[in-house]
Amino acid sequence: MDNFDQKLGPEFFKNLSAEAVTPLNVVHEEIYESSSKRPKTTSKVWDIFEKLPAQQGDSKAICKLCRRIYTAKTTSGTSHLRRHIEACVKRGNHEVDQRSIEACFKPVKRNANRLTLSHDTLISATTSLKNYKLDVDEIHRAIAMMIIVDEQPFSVVEDAGFRRLLSAACPEFPVLSRSSIKRDIISIYVKERENIRELLATCPGRICLTSSTWKSDSDDHFNCVTTHFIDHEWRLQKRILRFKLMPPPYDSLSVADEIALCMVQWNIEHKVFSVTLENLSSDDCVADMLRSRLAAKKYLPCKGVFFHVSCFFRILNSIVQAGLNLVVDIIAKLSLGIKYVQQSPHRKKNFYIVAKTLNLDTQRKLCLDTPARWNSTYDMIEVAFCYKNAFVYLAEQDKNFLHKLSEDEWEKMSVLYKFLKVFYEVTCVFFRNRQPTSNLYFKAAWKVHSRLFDMVRGPENFMTRMVREMHSKLNHYWSAYNLILSCAAILDPRYKIKFVEYCYTKLYGSGAQKYVSVSVNTLYGLFDEYMQNSARPSQTTLLSTAASKISNDKDENDGFEDYETFQSARFRTQVEKSQLDLYLEEPSHDLNSEIDVLEYWTLCSLRYPELSKMARDVLTIPVSTIASDSAFDITPQVISADRSSLKPKMLQALVSLQDWMLASDRTRGLGSMESKPEDDSSSSSDGDDDY
Repeated sequence: MDNFDQKLGPEFFKNLSAEAVTPLNVVHEEIYESSSKRPKTTSKVWDIFEKLPAQQGDSKAICKLCRRIYTAKTTSGTSHLRRHIEACVKRGNHEVDQRSIEACFKPVKRNANRLTLSHDTLISATTSLKNYKLDVDEIHRAIAMMIIVDEQPFSVVEDAGFRRLLSAACPEFPVLSRSSIKRDIISIYVKERENIRELLATCPGRICLTSSTWKSDSDDHFNCVTTHFIDHEWRLQKRILRFKLMPPPYDSLSVADEIALCMVQWNIEHKVFSVTLENLSSDDCVADMLRSRLAAKKYLPCKGVFFHVSCFFRILNSIVQAGLNLVVDIIAKLSLGIKYVQQSPHRKKNFYIVAKTLNLDTQRKLCLDTPARWNSTYDMIEVAFCYKNAFVYLAEQDKNFLHKLSEDEWEKMSVLYKFLKVFYEVTCVFFRNRQPTSNLYFKAAWKVHSRLFDMVRGPENFMTRMVREMHSKLNHYWSAYNLILSCAAILDPRYKIKFVEYCYTKLYGSGAQKYVSVSVNTLYGLFDEYMQNSARPSQTTLLSTAASKISNDKDENDGFEDYETFQSARFRTQVEKSQLDLYLEEPSHDLNSEIDVLEYWTLCSLRYPELSKMARDVLTIPVSTIASDSAFDITPQVISADRSSLKPKMLQALVSLQDWMLASDRTRGLGSMESKPEDDSSSSSDGDDDY
């Protein structure tokens, strides 16, 4: 026993109240009844079977239907006889009382707590099995989908265990090979690709694209182009369209060519609204080449103002990574200290006892970080602070504990924790939202920008230099894309112009009005284009001219014949209001209310038909190339070694089909195929322990 265990002594347990523990070997009599208490009954199987005279003490019974003979020892029971009655091949050719047969399968009445199968359930299951028809094609598809979604190797269908399972479940199913399953996958891909093509052709609004880079273990680069759009039911959808190995050099020209080729192959050039790139140095070149290509064909609305966006989470995670790198040695020491506590069950138990003695909150247990996900590091630090005094006590009492943090190191961890908090809260908003719309990003980017701005102006500490560099980096992003983000925010009924004006004022003071004016004018310019392109006649609300004209009983030559014409010309600009005017004049919803912005615009589509079309396209813009459930990842997306070695067509089929099938499940509200355990980095492996 180490010193920490010895120092506890019996005094720590003196005031602990003993809990009544039920022995595990106690048998509850009300559940497990003695067989001697059960009333003796005669089984109904003897209505179908007939006992034969015993010969040399060996009792036999013969089936009255098929004349098969079975043992009938009293020690053998009657289960085998009931099974025979159910499967008897002669049963259908004999007129036997159906009630006698059904009685063979009625359960013996036992305690209500015992789990029993009812006769109806058994008969229903039997009937279903008899009516079942084997669909070989459907089983082929299910096996192919298992390989696609679960990223299994093709050779799994040739494994002895898989074949044994398939033989037991379906003996008549033909033997599969990796070649046949490859053919099945390509066949599925071709069919599903046509479905996606039709889906894009019939989607009611504009289409947005994202381009991201995946890497393999051998450092190969793959370009992934994904489309984002809102369907007829106002659901935000996304589908991978192209997944291609990029030969070196991986430059802006090759990326632009891949995106352009993808648009041509899927015939979506005329529908593209924006392209979101990865926030790399080459992004501007890629965007300029694509913009000039589409602008020459007059495909881009508002002169391409909304065309290019860079990934928000790339820059967010780079800032977080820069902060973590400043204290990487302290984080490692803290992690080793937590491991020391958790490695010994006895030491871990005593640690929580000490924590309770020190009046610390022990609801959350110690947890370790995962290097690939920075939220796990945040959770580890947050929980460690709850047990700071317990760690101090451990360092004083246990000489084997070599990972003590000094007061200065605890102070640095406190500064880092406060720094990460705003990033964590912002990212959680998107982590919990599978399909975030663009209206959410203005508030998030403003919070991060404002936090860094405050730290730059605040007192000096060990992070000040890094924060200044990161603030400059984020300021460049904010300057480039705050216009797009603010326009999307205005289309959120909780925010509108006043919220955008408030945020700009916090950052720029008296100069905020300039930014607000640019956002509002841009939005009105885009709306005018939607009105011009609309197939409907112009929709305006005339407030004072809604009443029908009433004939004037006065003489035609009374001198006021042209009064109505004068009045109409004088006040026309005041009485005509656009859909955008009316929307902005409506009272804003509560700032912190929970609103599905797509549902809101669905309901407004009859009242504001053209404005809702514009809102649909603007809200579709993806401000991140990273999936929301990977928002905390600080490592690039990696493709497995098995898949990266496949031929290009097969690799594209596998990656695309996996994405399409999971997206289809989300649309249908299933999600079972992609269900993952929730991020539980804040929970402890010893969560069931209660010390």
